[in-house]
Amino acid sequence: MKRLLTCSPLAVALALASCDGTATAPPLRPSFDAGGGQGVNLRAGGFGEGSFAAWKSHEGQPDTKGNGDFALYFQKMTTTATNAAAFAVITGVEGQLFSDLSLSWLHRDGGWCGAGAPRWNVGVKGGGSIGADYTVFLGCSHADQSGDAPSGWKSDAFSPAYIATTQLTTVLGFSADQAADIEAGTITSLAIIFDEGTDVGPGFVFLDNITVIGKTFTKIFTSPGDNGT
Repeated sequence: MKRLLTCSPLAVALALASCDGTATAPPLRPSFDAGGGQGVNLRAGGFGEGSFAAWKSHEGQPDTKGNGDFALYFQKMTTTATNAAAFAVITGVEGQLFSDLSLSWLHRDGGWCGAGAPRWNVGVKGGGSIGADYTVFLGCSHADQSGDAPSGWKSDAFSPAYIATTQLTTVLGFSADQAADIEAGTITSLAIIFDEGTDVGPGFVFLDNITVIGKTFTKIFTSPGDNGT
């Protein structure tokens, strides 16, 4: 699964809106985000039938701030073919080198973990001889799931080496030249997308300890209070 972008990958439009210049960004549903404005931030929402994402208390692991035990809930309670999705857009990572990016989360047992959802969508501006715009899809079931996790949860991780050796050409089908362009590139956008519905699974998932690591920062989202620096 791969995609070369022909328009700017703005927020959720990077994954789901048309690139014909006429599409408008879907309305975002509010969530219990706190802080933000500086540093790395996560904003959750959704659009379309039966689809949204929001932090839910007492559904997750212990938080770094407070005792809410939040987890980030995603649902799509309709068919996969329906134009609808839950999402979380992560900002503050733009301009970082793709080759330094490490991504992971915990997903709770009973929720959906498919090849296409939940997935990371990473917008990349190629830094090699091609210099193209890409969206790199990193799907839950393709992650490295060998890491430790609390009982009832599973770790889904994408390290830089794992992405380079198992994802870009083998899973996603990029050519060697395209993979080199991506590896030399910079991040233009980052989002988590949940758009596989009840025809393929339960239509929901809880995620926690959502982790984004670059060369100069480590950000772990355990609750809405983790937004910002």
